[in-house]
Amino acid sequence: TTQWKGAKFDHSTMTKFALTGKHAQAQCSSCHVNNLFKGTPQTCDGCHLPDYQKTSNPNHASAGFSTSCSVCHTTTQWKGAQFDHSKTKFALTGAHVATACQSCHIGNKFVGTPSTCEGCHTPDFQKTTSPNHTAAGFPKDCTVCHTTTQWKGAKFDHSTMTKFALTGKHAQAQCSSCHVNNLFKGTPQTCDGCHLPDYQKTTNPNHASAGFSTSCSTCHTTIQWKGAVFDHSKTKFALTGAHVATACQSCHIGNKYAGTASTCEGCHTPDYQKTTNPNHVTAGFPKDCTVCHTTTQWKGAVFDHSKTKFALTGAHVATPCQSCHIGNKYSGTVSTCEGCHTPDYQKTTNPNHVAASFPKDCAVCHTTTQWKGAKFDHTAMTKFPLTGAHVQTQCSLCHVNGLYKGTPQTCEGCHLPDYQKTTTPNHATAGFPKDCTVCHNTTQWKGAKFDHTAMTKFPLTGAHVQTPCLSCHVNNVFKGTPQTCQSCHLALYKSTTNPNHAAAGFPTDCTACHNTTQWKGAVFNHSATRFALTGKHATTQCSLCHVNGVYAGTPMNCDACHLPLYNSTINPNHVTAGFPKDCSVCHSTTQWKGAVFNHALTKFPLTGAHTTVVCANCHVGGRYTGTPTDCYACHQKVYEQVSNPNHLTAGFPHTCASCHTTTQWKGAKFNHNFPIYTGKHAGKWTTCNDCHTTPSNYAVFSCIDCHAHNKTDMDKKHNGRKNYVYASPSCYQCHPKGSE
Repeated sequence: TTQWKGAKFDHSTMTKFALTGKHAQAQCSSCHVNNLFKGTPQTCDGCHLPDYQKTSNPNHASAGFSTSCSVCHTTTQWKGAQFDHSKTKFALTGAHVATACQSCHIGNKFVGTPSTCEGCHTPDFQKTTSPNHTAAGFPKDCTVCHTTTQWKGAKFDHSTMTKFALTGKHAQAQCSSCHVNNLFKGTPQTCDGCHLPDYQKTTNPNHASAGFSTSCSTCHTTIQWKGAVFDHSKTKFALTGAHVATACQSCHIGNKYAGTASTCEGCHTPDYQKTTNPNHVTAGFPKDCTVCHTTTQWKGAVFDHSKTKFALTGAHVATPCQSCHIGNKYSGTVSTCEGCHTPDYQKTTNPNHVAASFPKDCAVCHTTTQWKGAKFDHTAMTKFPLTGAHVQTQCSLCHVNGLYKGTPQTCEGCHLPDYQKTTTPNHATAGFPKDCTVCHNTTQWKGAKFDHTAMTKFPLTGAHVQTPCLSCHVNNVFKGTPQTCQSCHLALYKSTTNPNHAAAGFPTDCTACHNTTQWKGAVFNHSATRFALTGKHATTQCSLCHVNGVYAGTPMNCDACHLPLYNSTINPNHVTAGFPKDCSVCHSTTQWKGAVFNHALTKFPLTGAHTTVVCANCHVGGRYTGTPTDCYACHQKVYEQVSNPNHLTAGFPHTCASCHTTTQWKGAKFNHNFPIYTGKHAGKWTTCNDCHTTPSNYAVFSCIDCHAHNKTDMDKKHNGRKNYVYASPSCYQCHPKGSE
């Protein structure tokens, strides 16, 4: 705004192509020929394709180099380009860095150069004899043993390259010891593959007859062969206590290891059978010695009663075993209270357990620690927990004559006389529920409170809270009291004249406008109707819409009020244009004038250049109904006069959107099924006629004008290809996407 002339264009921020190096010094006209700025190419080959095509050292085109010059060149320095091999799939390291390009890219051929070791080093692989790589079946990936830094003195890492890591004596063994006659493939990796003779001739102990595993690592190590140690803990029978010092022959008689018993009775059955204190056999004790004995201490066995179904607690702990296990009988001993205490149950009279039908499970009231002074937990043991005054009530008041079974648990079971004699209010005539807890509690009987909100379907709010009960419950009638507004307020409804509720047909539900806190100054919430008031409607007098105080049946459509405005509007003429009578399509209740038509709500949303087109250009003569929405209806003349290419003779579709956009008409792009904008064909053509050699018929195309016999040697390239024919239709049939 300070200086109009001498404007400066910042190519870096204003375009997607920042100028750097020599580009910053280039004249604008060098790229923007004839002052054409729109659609200027931003790719390297857009300007430098001639340089690309004529370069012969190396030949970029035949080598298949990228047409993006920035891969090797910079905008600062064109000559002395450098190719960064690390950006390819084969980064150069070690001796590869100093290798001449021609050594790998023979005849300047860069496309398809092998990137595997065998691609160059197969001769070295085949002629190597120490060891013979071919006979040994070594992998052809040289990196397994060699590096690009040092070829000779290759090292084979047995640990990482095979499934058999070398440790101990194996690491010092000669390769030929295992790989006899330089045979590397299929070398056994199990212990018995080499050491089976040692296994078979060993006699102390005899491995074969004992059925020992042929895996030497069970007892031996690669560091020390002799003095093997057998780890018994890795078997199903770990040695503990006295078992550790027991001689192997004691259990493995006659050097027999396979099938040795691993249960206690396998060795100790004689001890089990001769024990008399107590007699294990007659008692039916389990033959698993670990129940009472340990491998550390055999004598002085301890029986852990807590591991049975009857753990000993309290006085049971000190009770002699014979008291329960009479005659040394342990099997089938009862584990219920009544099994021992039925006599105590039957003779108890305070209270009489039998008459009261008390449960025979003594644990309900007694404990093993203290038998006398039993306590009955009414809360935990019954469905009627004692609270408030019930806690101090004598048991006999509810359990009359010592009758406990079938005692009622409802309020009326005890308090029905109180219910029937209460007169303020009269519970019986009022039909009050016989559940005393509705108003009373066990802590405080008098001063009962009725919670109208929780106990009825009519919660009291506002002025209703202070209203005397008798105002609604006339003559102490509580049952069937109406809960609708009109039941009490119908007289007020009928007498109201501002506005007249009855004539207006207002609902008799007072809550629509009134509330229990404030009766006068009622507010009608119009948004609760089907017609919410917004904008100017919110300040409009009710009488303008509700004429003569008529509220029922008031129309809610726009033309009911605004039809005269609709009919009189001439810019544009709504009637002749056939505009909808729904004013909200263009107008709002906030602003009537300056209506805006949202074309996006039609079947033809406006985009690009269409948004700035004058309405009259499409809606000729103020006609809006039936306006065509196809491209050809407006752009027919342009379609017929275009000659590059000739749309008419080419039979192009009438749908302009196939190639053009509403944002950019010129520089149209045809959505070609054959990739001409990407891949190897990008930048290889200038006009459509380069391939479509018959301008009047685009169905005709030529591949062989570019892919000639003497240029790319198509015959040699397709040698062995079935049904190969040097003809354009055949080319397209095999290469519909332009790729090889």
